[in-house]
Amino acid sequence: MKLRYMWCVVALGGVLGCGQQESSKPADRELEALLPELSSRAQWSIAEGPTSHTPDNLWEYLDGGAPQYLAYGFEKMIHIRYQLGDDPLASIAADVYDMGSELGAFGIYSSIRPPTAAIRSWGAEGYRSGAVAAGWKGTVFVHVAADDDRPELIEMLEGLMSEILDRVVGSDSPPPVLRPLPPDGLVPHSERYVAADLHGHAALGGGVLAIYEIDGRRSELFFSELESETAAAAALTTVRSERERWTEEVMDHAAAGEAGFRFEDPGAGSGLVVRSGRYVAGVQGDLPLAAQEALLASLTARLP
Repeated sequence: MKLRYMWCVVALGGVLGCGQQESSKPADRELEALLPELSSRAQWSIAEGPTSHTPDNLWEYLDGGAPQYLAYGFEKMIHIRYQLGDDPLASIAADVYDMGSELGAFGIYSSIRPPTAAIRSWGAEGYRSGAVAAGWKGTVFVHVAADDDRPELIEMLEGLMSEILDRVVGSDSPPPVLRPLPPDGLVPHSERYVAADLHGHAALGGGVLAIYEIDGRRSELFFSELESETAAAAALTTVRSERERWTEEVMDHAAAGEAGFRFEDPGAGSGLVVRSGRYVAGVQGDLPLAAQEALLASLTARLP
């Protein structure tokens, strides 16, 4: 199973394990069963829904956002809107998604998580940013939005997030695909999984990214698993050729890998990209070369 294919769970050489258990999928339980009862919430009522969407009609609800969810393995979603009293402008919309895998749920969650959002202990992880909240657990991703940040709406929003994710059967642990990330210098909650075009390179498919801060300077570390060492070598060649078109300077540099290059990008900072077995890994940002080399060496040493 390969990292680059979103619909498969990454085994990472058998060391990390698939991390997906059929028991964590809500397939045998309707997503509606995750919604809390309103009996304890005076003055709140259901103003709309619940309505369901599948890959065939998700675009009717998300319009231009549907392809992103489909790329992460979306299977089903239910939408419901709650209203406080008779005020149509005092409502909360809750969307509960079955993303088909834990990696898919984490992936879509991490792709929309604002870097400055307040992290909450909902499910495996959640956040609230103003009148919007999201979280994930198992194969389920939850997104809730209030009309505004009135205290009574925020109280309901946070209550919904907590209760829905508490009902999800699944692991509270980060996905196994994140295990190779070195712990030293890792900026908390900066880890992301992208389903395709890692760092803008179609040759890499999907992969993992995370921010590192060392002595007040930051860089982004990333890696992608390819089908084989041959495929990884070909991907590295393609990435290099693309970098040669995008940046001012590209030169050989095999530190921390079996082959690689470094580059200077006036806009995004300098970086290194290497191949290590069937992986392509890299780092880019403000860290000096020696720190980038050390960070990349730590990552490649942890790859299966």
